[in-house]
Amino acid sequence: MARSRKLTMAVAAAVALTAVAIPVGVAVAGAGDAKTVVVLRDAAGVARGTVQFRNSGAHTEVKVRVNDGIEGIAVDAFHGFHIHANNDPANGEGCVADPAKPSKEWFVSADGHWKDEGENHAGHSGDMPSLLVTSAGVAESRFVTDRIDLAALPGRAVILHAGPDNFGNVPVGTEKNQYSPNGPEATTATANTGNAGDRILCGVVE
Repeated sequence: MARSRKLTMAVAAAVALTAVAIPVGVAVAGAGDAKTVVVLRDAAGVARGTVQFRNSGAHTEVKVRVNDGIEGIAVDAFHGFHIHANNDPANGEGCVADPAKPSKEWFVSADGHWKDEGENHAGHSGDMPSLLVTSAGVAESRFVTDRIDLAALPGRAVILHAGPDNFGNVPVGTEKNQYSPNGPEATTATANTGNAGDRILCGVVE
């Protein structure tokens, strides 16, 4: 009996040590409660919000909180919200921005939207619902998606944009309920990003 108790205690200790070795915030394959938390920062590197991705059965639950105090951001307005690929070292790595430079140059290091070959906006893997920033300058959102696999997130960058996302919904044509064709820059921006404008906040998934 004494030997049996010692063996049981040894097994329990090994299990406890294994649990402690799992890093906080890392998505673990097969773990029902696996999650990762991303800190969103402005161009000066100040934390302005968080995004949590968590396994929820066959889906991923996303919780977003953006705090007030973001200079220059439109309030009582929608803002594009996406996961970017962050996969081209030639443009830099991670969330690189200089607050002294124009906002159109911020976080270009995050590259384009995370997507598979041939996907257009709003069918990208990284396309998410827009965030409504309230008149108080804060935003909260919670949604569930089956587009996002936690195992594929590390290294990606989450971006909040300055403008609204049109989700590629710009009917172009000659009918009364359609628009005249825009210039190639405008149509390309719609196909690539929903024409959501400058990148205001950025956070890399660790």
